[in-house]
Amino acid sequence: MRHDWGHVGLAMGDGTVVHAWDVVRIDDALAIPALPPAPGWDPPRLIGWATPDEVLRGHVSREWDARQ
Repeated sequence: MRHDWGHVGLAMGDGTVVHAWDVVRIDDALAIPALPPAPGWDPPRLIGWATPDEVLRGHVSREWDARQ
């Protein structure tokens, strides 16, 4: 079964992206769609960029209990 969960990377600001593919690595952003997909997965594709403010919009901080 395939899921469209996507692939997340962090832009380094110089045209490269740090992401976890087969290992955590840094690649040229434009080269990522050419990476061979894992079995059962589609190749990654760029659908856009989001700023941290957009990613965290609506986030509510959790109160952590040290006993958990």
